[in-house]
Amino acid sequence: MVSIALESHFAAIRDAITGNDLALVVELTRTALKDYTQEVEFVKIQVVALIKLEKPAQALDVLDKARSTKALSANAMAYESAYCHFALENYGKAEDALKSVKAGPGADRLAAQIAYKSNRFAKCIEIYNRLLANTETSSSERDELELNLAAAKAAAAQVSKNMHAGSSISTSTDNYELMFNQATELLACGKAKEAVVLLEASETRAKAELAKEDWSAKDIQSEISPIQAQKAVALQCLEKVSDARAIYVSLLSDTTLDTAARAIVIHNAATLGAQGDTLGVARTGRIKRAIQSPGNSASGLSHYQRALMTYNMAVVQSLQKQYTAARRSLGRIAKEYAECTLPNAGVLSAGISLKMNNANKALNELSAISHARGAVEGVYATLAAVQIALAFGETKRALDILCVWRDKAQNISLVTVAKPDVFVRYYFGICQLIDWLSPESSTLAADAARHVHAQAYQQQTSDAALLAAVGDCLVYAGDIEKARTCFSDATTAASSSGAHVGNIQSMFIAAVLASDKTGIQSTAQLLRGYNRRKQIVSLIPGIPPHIVRKFQPRSEVERKDASGAQVRVLATGADKRRKKNQALRCRKLAKSPPKNYEPGRVPDSERWIPLRQRSYYRPRKRSQRQHKMRSGAQGGATEAGSGLGGTGSARISKKDPAPAVLAIADSKAQDSHNGADLGPSGSSNKTKPKNVKGKGKNKGKKSSW
Repeated sequence: MVSIALESHFAAIRDAITGNDLALVVELTRTALKDYTQEVEFVKIQVVALIKLEKPAQALDVLDKARSTKALSANAMAYESAYCHFALENYGKAEDALKSVKAGPGADRLAAQIAYKSNRFAKCIEIYNRLLANTETSSSERDELELNLAAAKAAAAQVSKNMHAGSSISTSTDNYELMFNQATELLACGKAKEAVVLLEASETRAKAELAKEDWSAKDIQSEISPIQAQKAVALQCLEKVSDARAIYVSLLSDTTLDTAARAIVIHNAATLGAQGDTLGVARTGRIKRAIQSPGNSASGLSHYQRALMTYNMAVVQSLQKQYTAARRSLGRIAKEYAECTLPNAGVLSAGISLKMNNANKALNELSAISHARGAVEGVYATLAAVQIALAFGETKRALDILCVWRDKAQNISLVTVAKPDVFVRYYFGICQLIDWLSPESSTLAADAARHVHAQAYQQQTSDAALLAAVGDCLVYAGDIEKARTCFSDATTAASSSGAHVGNIQSMFIAAVLASDKTGIQSTAQLLRGYNRRKQIVSLIPGIPPHIVRKFQPRSEVERKDASGAQVRVLATGADKRRKKNQALRCRKLAKSPPKNYEPGRVPDSERWIPLRQRSYYRPRKRSQRQHKMRSGAQGGATEAGSGLGGTGSARISKKDPAPAVLAIADSKAQDSHNGADLGPSGSSNKTKPKNVKGKGKNKGKKSSW
């Protein structure tokens, strides 16, 4: 009888599975478990059905209940338990549960997904490489593994910002999804131009493939929308703002984008709007609302994307002069997204410190950035820190920062630098600045020029811009012969590459090549006569002269100002105008003297003594009647009818009586103090009538007083 009932439960569950009714499967297994609590198969079927229904929390509850009743062992269904924790974003618990699973391709795939979601991309790449090594070339699973591997590499490049990571990317593929992931990696490596080409090819390939599979136009647009969004990002990196904005506008009207992609599109479009030089309050407010992080609703956003959104929010808050809120946003990045690398966050924090008049903190932040980064990435932070240090007169600290950067720059090969000509000019200019600030190292700039010359010719470079930069450095160092050789090689390299010789950015190439060997010494003397400040401006591109003035030591600036003040002579016309204006001011003062002004008046010698104690003080004279009243007995009346009821001190007008005064006149108390001071009009101690407002005066008419 028992076996027949059990078989009926299994038959009903089998029919529900055949009909693909997973909700009915869950209900049938719950009913069956009420009768057979120790039946393991019902638990397994229910857990799998809940996972397919995307209800991992309920599946975990069923597993925990079965383990508590000893229906399942502790390690039973460990893979399903790990998957449920992974779906609930509990990646630590998912890894712990996966340790009990037997090693295999399925466990490795789940481990790779957990590593990807945990931002441990190196481990994820390692697992996918191992899976690809054990997968046949003709297998259908290989395309999926290659696609996931490309996504992991792109995410790793986004986080690490390694500019050389994209050098080994192979773009020979027909899979548009793989092309999209490879373009994302190229974009993260700073190769936006190559990324745009690959994204356009991916979009074309996707349209062709999906049209062959009879996809609808709406579904095709939904599939290529992320590709177009990534293309707009690449165009934005290439500063093609109008093209990027046009794509963003078209995507914002598209309803097929998922929540995460739409949030990114809105955010990037708002970032484009925040790149203007002048922003109004209303416009920055709209940008701030659009640039806000979408919160937990967009679960598809990675940690790096959320960190970048928070950073952009800090930028907009800084534009709105909300420096405290901007610093709070930067603190949130350091706290919640510590594993994400945002190179400009430290520079923004230093800029906020300067805006809040905390230059010492800005100097410390920029110094830390200069020490932590390499010579190429930290050159701007180094120069900014030196500028602040010199403005405060801390020459020794500025020298320390420059020397640390110089030591790192000496060990860099010019082949590994993206723009070697710019780096050479920075390197020589900073070495010359060290010579200027420290008289002990007077030959450092010449050594730097010889160092970059040796590096350029050791690597047999054919870069005309680099050779011209080396030639400029040699001219400043006084080695005109080597500079002539560099400039000649630069013109040869430019001609061989088809470039115009006049486009070479060099200050001295025309002067050095125009002079013959006999005029080398005169050319050198002419070049040495350049102003030192002009040298700094030319060697450090992008630094305006009003900022360069701060590089000059404070003692020399003060000495120059003092010498200028000594030889300053006022012009004759200006001197006459000054004297005339002074005379006009004096005449105006004489015409309008202050009140009671007496030129011959002698100051009072007793003016610091209280008035009643001065020798010339006389008390105020009173009337004869008051004098008699005060001189008699206290309270005594000298005349009849001087009480409150007569015509004594309270004079009442019969024509226009004031209400408060009438209240006093009606209370004729003969036993009150005779001759008492009534005080000002309307100051009676009696209760005022309810219709009286104010202090006893009728607002419509004037009082008789």
